[in-house]
Amino acid sequence: MNLKEFDTRILRTRILKFLQHSFDDFYEHTIAADKKGILTWMSESYCQFLGLTESPVGKHITEIIPNSYLPQVIASGKPVLLDVLYIRNQWVLVSAVPLLNKQKEVEGAFAFVATDSPSTAKPLLAKYNRLQSELRNSKHYQSERSSRYQLSQISGQSDALKTVKHQIRQAGRFDISVLLTGETGTGKELFAHALHNLSDRADKPFVSINVAAIPDTLIEAEFFGVAPGAFTGAKKEGRPGKIEIAQDGTLFLDEIGDMPLALQSKLLRVLQEKEFEKVGSNEVQATNVRIVAATSRDLLHMVSMGEFRADLYYRLSAMPIHLPPLRERMEDIELLSERILDECCERLGVATKELTVDALDLLKSHDWPGNVRELYNVIERACIMNENATQISGKGFRDVFTNNLIRHEELRTPLAALTANQQNPWQNIGSEPKTLKEQVRETERQAITEALKQASGHRTRAAKALGISRAALYQKLESLQIN
Repeated sequence: MNLKEFDTRILRTRILKFLQHSFDDFYEHTIAADKKGILTWMSESYCQFLGLTESPVGKHITEIIPNSYLPQVIASGKPVLLDVLYIRNQWVLVSAVPLLNKQKEVEGAFAFVATDSPSTAKPLLAKYNRLQSELRNSKHYQSERSSRYQLSQISGQSDALKTVKHQIRQAGRFDISVLLTGETGTGKELFAHALHNLSDRADKPFVSINVAAIPDTLIEAEFFGVAPGAFTGAKKEGRPGKIEIAQDGTLFLDEIGDMPLALQSKLLRVLQEKEFEKVGSNEVQATNVRIVAATSRDLLHMVSMGEFRADLYYRLSAMPIHLPPLRERMEDIELLSERILDECCERLGVATKELTVDALDLLKSHDWPGNVRELYNVIERACIMNENATQISGKGFRDVFTNNLIRHEELRTPLAALTANQQNPWQNIGSEPKTLKEQVRETERQAITEALKQASGHRTRAAKALGISRAALYQKLESLQIN
């Protein structure tokens, strides 16, 4: 080792010590990560501030702090000095610096965090936290075209959920189409919002459209918009479609499996050529929209049946992400239930509650055919039924579960058997006669369930067999609570 190299190392050590002492006087917490973003150090005080019960060392920084500056600093090699970050419902003051080797290559990064201890930081942090509080309470805080959910808001620590979160983070880094698959109620739209927030398009519009809810006669205009005077009754100034509204942002297409074949070819053009034409117009418009699609159906099976274009499927599934059903991540039930319970109590304006051990055991014993959506529904009803209680026990859930289990059993029962039982709707001794409205709803539910079964879940074919529009079928599925 030559003298010059020795002097450089000493100088570097002295500088680091100086920075450490200087930062210790101002910042309370420290954190460090390697060049891959894997945590190598976190001060005990910062662990306590974040509410961690075990060491985060060895985990990726975004698993602990999704909006951390460290990945940015590691990728760019440029420091972030005296900036603010929103963590645990408050703003904190952050500085992050890259750690370089002798070849000036990034080896990792350090971050220093101040909450409210340094007197010089208090006015700034107080201002940001006050502004954040005002924003949360503002009616206009959530724009109609902005995403509402962050990945950190999705509760759970199961391996299955961690895998999905990792895939969402990776997809957020690259500007490619994403296909979210999974059963009804697994949170596909929630993950789409989170994906948008993690992407470079986070400050651009997030536009959501449910393909199954739009009549075939209107779906093209809804997607591509209408040119001025395109047809009788059209507005003189025309109307923008969802693709135009989402320009440079994200367009989320829910229930993509219900898209008519004629429209599939036009969507393919948007993905391949980055252009489209409004209804009634020959003018080609460029678009830079990102497509995130979702479905609860088997698109590959639909491709083999000629019901979905193979080329569109492969364009949409550049990054396929499957969301596991709740029954495959039962270890998340407790965290999910607590979050949902707090949310329901706040929204309903009822007393804060907690779940007893036997209540959690009961929730964990159910197979959740309706997934997280059903869990939310069950907890919400239990809150209402136990309005003044401070605890909800297993007994508090049993009536709710009984109704749910009966409903799911009805959906699994063949139509012929149900029809036979309906010949005398109040044949059970001691039971009250059902009203005409109740009988009509039950018959509708049975007919729709059987039609969907015969159509292998294909809603367009089921609607046609029932003699109603697809939009009308979708409305009935919602009103009759058919999953």
